[in-house]
Amino acid sequence: MITDYGTEVKLLAVTSRVDETGQIVEAPAGVPAENLIEWAGRLCYNNQEKLGAKSGWIQERIKDGHESILEHASATFFIRASRVLTHQLVRHRIASYSQRSQRYVNESKPRYITPPELIGSDGIDFFKRTMDFCWDAYRHPLEVGMPKEIARYVLPNACETQIVMTMNFRELRHFIKLRTSRRSLPEMQEVAGKVRDICKEIAPQVFEDL
Repeated sequence: MITDYGTEVKLLAVTSRVDETGQIVEAPAGVPAENLIEWAGRLCYNNQEKLGAKSGWIQERIKDGHESILEHASATFFIRASRVLTHQLVRHRIASYSQRSQRYVNESKPRYITPPELIGSDGIDFFKRTMDFCWDAYRHPLEVGMPKEIARYVLPNACETQIVMTMNFRELRHFIKLRTSRRSLPEMQEVAGKVRDICKEIAPQVFEDL
């Protein structure tokens, strides 16, 4: 069972779409890019005039293995989580990332993710003392004039970070299937689950089977 890590996931942007005539239009917030995917897919069969004529057309292409058409649409997310999570997240290579920099940002204020598995256990007090020690060890080098890029070496993996992630819809499907698995890191399951819920809302025809 996934417990609450206090992570945050927000949708920042979705790919533009095309209208029924194939004209590119700007996609306002909440408008899905599914017709862009379908239009691109129908181009392969020279039947773009049938855009929107058949419900489930995109899911049929996915089942056929014709998933390359999903790469024409992408979504951008803001994610607040731990460095443990982002170390795994950036292994997904077909994506773009912009992450809060510990080299340039002063991290003197303690901001960290507490694993909920520790809450109520004998280890929670030790964990909190360890976090306090890490941040004391971080502040001391700064006080004696060392740069932030050196002081950061003592910051723990639990340190909270923020990252912007852009993935195309095909990679998002792969990410969701892989990272919502029970074998995945619980914090990652939480984030991937939130990404999945957003994706189902903005593009149900693409993500309804996940």
